[in-house]
Amino acid sequence: MSKLAFAAAIALTALTSAAAAEVGDRWPLLAFASDDACDLAMTSSGRAMQIRARGLIPGETLRFTLTNGDMRPIQLALRAGNDGTLLRYYFPFRLNHDGGVVAVELEAARCSLRVSGPWTRNLQTIP
Repeated sequence: MSKLAFAAAIALTALTSAAAAEVGDRWPLLAFASDDACDLAMTSSGRAMQIRARGLIPGETLRFTLTNGDMRPIQLALRAGNDGTLLRYYFPFRLNHDGGVVAVELEAARCSLRVSGPWTRNLQTIP
């Protein structure tokens, strides 16, 4: 599979606007982890997952790892925003899978956090 096809298949996107963050605030919380410095939350609309970290050092480089069942982990070097946050969306669809568990690990200068949450394929049928 080409890198472009792989990138399209994982559908991992970055949104940094305040409006995008507010969308995830209205979604049910799937998982939350916190320590003295940072917190990491995973919410879901039922189709998309929002992954948000707060309390990071502005502009710091982060190590981000996302897994979805037995697929190859997505490992990225990301940068915290100027406000000390990180915001990502993930669409967990996988061919021939009706559901699974998405896990995210975030390593930063002053924290190392992990969250995981379930997903299911929402199939709608027309009667």
